[in-house]
Amino acid sequence: NAPVPIELVLALAGSFTALDWGVVAGVLLATTIVGWIAGRRGSIREYFLGGRTLPWWAVSASIVATEISALTLVAVPAIVFGPGGNFTYLQIAIVGNVLARLFVAWWLVPAWFEREIYSPYDYVEARLGARARQATSALFAFGSVLAQGARLYLTAIVLEVLLHEELAGIAAKTHVSSLALSIGLIGVLAVLWTWIGGMASVVWTDLVLFFVFTAAAVAALVAVVSHLDTGFARLLQVGVDAHKFDFFDFSRSPARAYTFWAALLAASFGGIGAYGMDQMMAQRVFCCGSVRDARKALIASSVSVLVTVLVAFVGVALFAWYERHPLQGDALALYRDNPDRILPLFV
Repeated sequence: NAPVPIELVLALAGSFTALDWGVVAGVLLATTIVGWIAGRRGSIREYFLGGRTLPWWAVSASIVATEISALTLVAVPAIVFGPGGNFTYLQIAIVGNVLARLFVAWWLVPAWFEREIYSPYDYVEARLGARARQATSALFAFGSVLAQGARLYLTAIVLEVLLHEELAGIAAKTHVSSLALSIGLIGVLAVLWTWIGGMASVVWTDLVLFFVFTAAAVAALVAVVSHLDTGFARLLQVGVDAHKFDFFDFSRSPARAYTFWAALLAASFGGIGAYGMDQMMAQRVFCCGSVRDARKALIASSVSVLVTVLVAFVGVALFAWYERHPLQGDALALYRDNPDRILPLFV
């Protein structure tokens, strides 16, 4: 049961081609140019608030792009694909997160726009004092380290699988694991990108990534379905037979991860914290020019649910494919070592 280092894997079916590298280079170049142009701001107000001139639809797309990370594109198909996995996870997004957005839009957003503030913690300080601000800021920083660490890890898993040959060669020479090399590579790029700076840069870059993430979800679904013998009909048949489309779970057992009650109570309350007091989310809403635009941006970002549904269907399609073509050899060993590798392995 020891972990399987990917540098020991001798044969996976595919590797990155020139076309794949072209797509990666194109996305990096486009987002960097957009971010550089948008980030050329002078004042603190422009840096943190984008001058409060950003359109609500761009802010909304930025919120969606922030939510749809590797946690969605990689982890959700793995959740649905795995033993006993189904659509009950979607209760969190469709019930809990939507309720949280509505609460924040109607009760917190107007309070934010009573005065010009640069972060939700400015508002906390104005109402509750400096100590409350320090406490909430510290909690945000701590939570962000944990959350971004998880996103970085899952993204590194994708890169580790897709670049298995290249990273295995470097790992053999440096005696550094391929996963550590993958994390380091992504970390270096992330640090370089912070030099661009500014919320306007973040929002317009995220707008590009919104279309990239949406296209990725569609492309992944089409790619998997195209490999099924009867296409989408096979996906539907297997999904129904294996109960992958089960959505509501009204169980009151605390041992079950995704239930309606967890979505209604825990996810909605946690979502209020995420959309209302998390700097990463709330800062985008501050860039809107009015309460009305801020509300529209936040509520419209519920479209992220559709992308989550798309990638959940990818999980069902993967289950249908591997039911007929079971994982074998190196691929099976890698999956058993980490089930989150299932979509990268198919790719």
